Amino acid sequence: MPRSGGVVRGQDGAGMKIAVLSDIHANLQALKAVLRDSEAQRVDEYWLLGDYVDYGASAKETVSLLSSIGARHIIAGNHDACLYDPYVRCSATPHGKKSYEYTKRVVEDDPQSFEWLKSIAHVPSALITEEKTLLIHGTPADPYWGKIQPGDDMDILFEEMERRNVDRMLIGHSHVSFMLTHQGRTIINPGSVGQPRNGCPDAAYAILEGDAVTFRRVKYDVGAAADEIKKAGLPEYLWQRLYIGS
Repeated sequence: MPRSGGVVRGQDGAGMKIAVLSDIHANLQALKAVLRDSEAQRVDEYWLLGDYVDYGASAKETVSLLSSIGARHIIAGNHDACLYDPYVRCSATPHGKKSYEYTKRVVEDDPQSFEWLKSIAHVPSALITEEKTLLIHGTPADPYWGKIQPGDDMDILFEEMERRNVDRMLIGHSHVSFMLTHQGRTIINPGSVGQPRNGCPDAAYAILEGDAVTFRRVKYDVGAAADEIKKAGLPEYLWQRLYIGS
């Protein structure tokens, strides 16, 4: 069975440093903190795994900042896609519906500011052939909404990786950082920048360097992010959960 791990370093620890960011959810304060930290870590490029908007109240500012960093690979999450694709469902929870309605209004009021988001909204996965790496927000079976958690049965995923000749799969959506390895193949979730759900409020992301994976946690101004959600009139659950990382 696959085993979980934190930092793994093989013989080749050199090479480019890649910051992998996912599930930012319009949390501008968390994103800025992560970008500052990644710059301090001297990363060479960014890979983005989706869900850049919704839940938080700074969608326009978050999209503007993300569009400026020159990310090499960008895919969409369910919260991005459902704004443009009627066949991708939005959240069915009461707070999720209200957040979607708010974000939809923000996008429709200023569509030009969201051209970057619209351009990638229909791309939930990317295969990097030369690196045998698959980027996918959810799972191969359900690219937008499929969710993998530590402890789940991963055999099907590792079999799918073998079928696709993929050695590494980077996923998001669950908002929980983890890494699983099995017979030379690795599944990595960098965690959530804007809404972590593992009991720690610090923003989460990962850095890849050769065959090494480092999970980073970064403190940010949670109070400022929560205040923005309050000012927007969004459900209190969305700002309360930021303080406890759930």
